Amino acid sequence: MTDSVLPPAYRWFIAKGMTNWEPWYFVDQYELQDASQAYFSDVFKIETRADFDVRLFARRQDRDDFAFFVSRNGAIEDRVVTIHLAFCNRFELREPLRYTNVTQTFLQWIRDTALADVAGWISEEDLFFDQSVTGMTGKSR
Repeated sequence: MTDSVLPPAYRWFIAKGMTNWEPWYFVDQYELQDASQAYFSDVFKIETRADFDVRLFARRQDRDDFAFFVSRNGAIEDRVVTIHLAFCNRFELREPLRYTNVTQTFLQWIRDTALADVAGWISEEDLFFDQSVTGMTGKSR
């Protein structure tokens, strides 16, 4: 898969190096081989009974939450579905997931999911650790 088939907003974030939205991070499309994509897609389909395919692009580091682009007829669309996968090999939702119900775009996902989750991870301790690693003190020069 080439980057050109991925949504432009996603490619823009990749080009700018904005791929770590702790606790979310973008999976490396080059390292995540087709076999791995097929595995996550299969798990997604079993647990959701979705009427569309997916392409994994992000994972939450502290639990099994994943973000996928919707794929239909071989084309990846700017529609995002976020789900917790149980890896239980059975249907996990009340109703099957339908294409018409997935309306969130990538930029909406950044705002409503990734940034919302970042807010819960912000702490003085984490800020102190980052500053000590980079040598920044937070003081004016």
